[in-house]
Amino acid sequence: MQLLITKSNIHKHNDLMEKVYHFRHKFFVDHMKWEAIRKPDEREIDDFDKYDPVHIVGTLNDQVISYSRLLHSLKPHLLSHVYPEMLQGEEEPVGENIWEWTRCAVDPSMREGGRGADIATIGMTLGVTEACLHLGIQAVHVQTHPMLLTRLLELGWDCKPLALPSNYDGQPVIPILAKVDESTLKTSRQLLGMQTSILTIEASNENNDRENRQLNNSAN
Repeated sequence: MQLLITKSNIHKHNDLMEKVYHFRHKFFVDHMKWEAIRKPDEREIDDFDKYDPVHIVGTLNDQVISYSRLLHSLKPHLLSHVYPEMLQGEEEPVGENIWEWTRCAVDPSMREGGRGADIATIGMTLGVTEACLHLGIQAVHVQTHPMLLTRLLELGWDCKPLALPSNYDGQPVIPILAKVDESTLKTSRQLLGMQTSILTIEASNENNDRENRQLNNSAN
């Protein structure tokens, strides 16, 4: 199961969000060795969590096993406020329907061994695809290892690099713009052998999201 959490329903999921912050710390600090963000309380929360991000939370047996966060490109986000130099002077695509996809993680125990790792990663990405389509998000920028560019293309995302790869902490990182539409959803579902939604969207959340999309459309 994956759950869509936005500003409309986050107040209903305080306990789950606590698990999310601990999951993020365990993954990015303990597993990925991002020591700069280590916290004494083992809760990974940054300044961008206060700008009404979208959270896509995967759970199994009441435990968080996957996570992704979406940040609006018209609000502070990583590419604009942490490493704009990654664009190497190129202009960043921003707009009402462009967001940033960050903090994506899958529990390492779910990724151990061959096909299981592939399914876990595709499942997380499928949840983000469904969230984007529901919220009217047309594209996301992602700062990632160049290998993910190939993976997103295989999953039906229309991707293009925004700049050449840079070296961060000894690893190549490239900023990309990934466009998403119904064909992305179809391709991803085919790879997983799924026909139904993987994402849970609560009724109150759905109504508020629909109203927000209507307001955005009328403003454009």
